[in-house]
Amino acid sequence: MSIVMLFSITLNGFLGYTITPPRVEKALFGAQEITESFEVQNLSTDTLRIKVEFEDFEIDADGKVIFHPAGTFKNSVASRSVVNPEEFSIMPKSVENVRLTFRMPQDSAAAEYHGMIIFKSQPIPSQYKPSILVAGEIGVPLYYAVANLLVRDASFDSLTIVGDSACIVFHNAGNIHVRVIGEAKIVTMDETIAGSDSIPEFVVLPGQDRKVTVPLDPKLKKGDYFLRVRLDYGALQLMEGELRFTK
Repeated sequence: MSIVMLFSITLNGFLGYTITPPRVEKALFGAQEITESFEVQNLSTDTLRIKVEFEDFEIDADGKVIFHPAGTFKNSVASRSVVNPEEFSIMPKSVENVRLTFRMPQDSAAAEYHGMIIFKSQPIPSQYKPSILVAGEIGVPLYYAVANLLVRDASFDSLTIVGDSACIVFHNAGNIHVRVIGEAKIVTMDETIAGSDSIPEFVVLPGQDRKVTVPLDPKLKKGDYFLRVRLDYGALQLMEGELRFTK
C-alpha cells in the first residue's frame, strides 16, 4: 500500500509548474474591462489538476503578507472578476491558458483594487510511485488602479538609529500601492562617504506603513555622522531624509 502525503508549499522549484506573468499592475479608466491571460506550464512528468481561486491580502508594517477570504475588502479584485476555466487538468510537459476578466466600476469609490489569484495544484500520478507527492499553490498579485484618481505621495514617519542599524518607517500617503527601492549612506562631517547600502524593493499598500532596517558597518569609527536615505517610490521626485548621529 502506498501512502500519499500532500504538503502545501510555495516554492516553484518543488511544485513542478509555473505561472506567467508573476504579477499584474495596470491603470484603467472607469467602467473599463480588461482580460488577462495567464500561462500555466506543467514542467513535471505527472498530470496536474489545477484549481483557480481568489484571496484578498494585506501587507503589515514588517512586510508580512496576510491573506483573507475573497471579498473581505471593499476594493477586492475578486468580486469584480471572472476566471475561465476555474478548474482543469494539464498534461505533463504542456501549457494551458487561463483568462481573467476584470471590470472597473463606473463610479469607483476606490482608487485601486487589488487581490491575489491563486493557482492550486494536485498531482495525478500517471503511474504508481512509492514516493511523496506534493500539492501546492502559486499566487499572482493583481493591482488595478483608476487612472484619473491615482495619487502617489509618501513620507518618512521616522528615521532613527537603533544600536547598529538605521530604522526607517515609510508611510504611503497616496491612494495606490507603491514599489519602493532606495539607498542609505553614512557621511562624515566633511562629506566623506563612510558607508552605503542598497534598500531592496518592497511594496506598501495605500495608507500603510513599512518598517525598514538597514545594518550599519560595525567597524564604523567613533565620531559624528549624517545618515542620508533616498527612496524611489515611482513619483517624479525622490524622497530624501537626513539624520545626524554620533557613533
